[in-house]
Amino acid sequence: MRIKVHDYEEPKFFRGAAEDCYRVSRICSLEKLTVGQIHNACRIVLVESGQAYYQIRGETYVAEERDVLVIGPVEYYRCQITRPPYQRYSLLVDPACLENFLVDEDLLRVFATPGRKQFEKYMKRLEPENFERLRELFERLKSEKEIRSDFQNQMQRLLLTELAVLLFRETKWERRYGVITAADARMRDVKAYIDMNFRGKLGLEELGKQFYLHPSTISKEFKRYCGCNVNRYINTVRVCEAVRLLEEGEDRVFQVGTKSGFESENTFLRQFGRIMGMSPLQYRKAAKRWTGQPGRISSPALEERKEEYELQI
Repeated sequence: MRIKVHDYEEPKFFRGAAEDCYRVSRICSLEKLTVGQIHNACRIVLVESGQAYYQIRGETYVAEERDVLVIGPVEYYRCQITRPPYQRYSLLVDPACLENFLVDEDLLRVFATPGRKQFEKYMKRLEPENFERLRELFERLKSEKEIRSDFQNQMQRLLLTELAVLLFRETKWERRYGVITAADARMRDVKAYIDMNFRGKLGLEELGKQFYLHPSTISKEFKRYCGCNVNRYINTVRVCEAVRLLEEGEDRVFQVGTKSGFESENTFLRQFGRIMGMSPLQYRKAAKRWTGQPGRISSPALEERKEEYELQI
């Protein structure tokens, strides 16, 4: 079957927060573009062709053919496509979903952003057979999402578990065999509660009442567990939701802020600018150029050349 590249353009895939357990897409970008992204989800990129630079935590990750890159939840990054056509699989996985069925803490570690040295040593230029095995897993996950079948949830969990094990082995993580502490278990629950209830009124006082903990205890333990304070994390999760709404809808800026849980437009604009480095309107414009329009190639020049980029699958 002949599939043209623009059939892979899927604007609804570019989301700030995952509404379901996971979402898979196969995407091909034909232009040199730059976009900033953030998700309340883990993103795994499996590169088939082309090249892109990812700026994460001040480090540069160069993703090319047969590379796999993991970007952890609530992690702001900039992607610059430097050598199109940049074709890749992209998987978004809800962290709360992972924590529910990956009972081994070691497997959860593979869904965090790796250090650049670890990425360059173990996640670039995978052996062809290993890359193909991962690609087949992505295809099976995509198929399970699109076709309703018996025991679908069980199969999806099995495939995601297999993916976690393969990534753990491929990236040479070492087993810790550790048992999660009671304090970490509480902070994991607090984090999951924020992820689910970010649209409502949240703060240390509300969380303290919900979990029967002193606000100062939550403040101290949450920062140790997540690496940032509670308010910063809440605002980041809300910006993730705002990103999704800006990509998918046409709501006005103040409506996006309200739907994302911000109490005032000024607070929304300030927090969005701090995290994304641009205004919501600027981001909406950039995201539309990044995703293009369904069924179309975004440039007349590329439209004339589209036959050069037909793919066989």
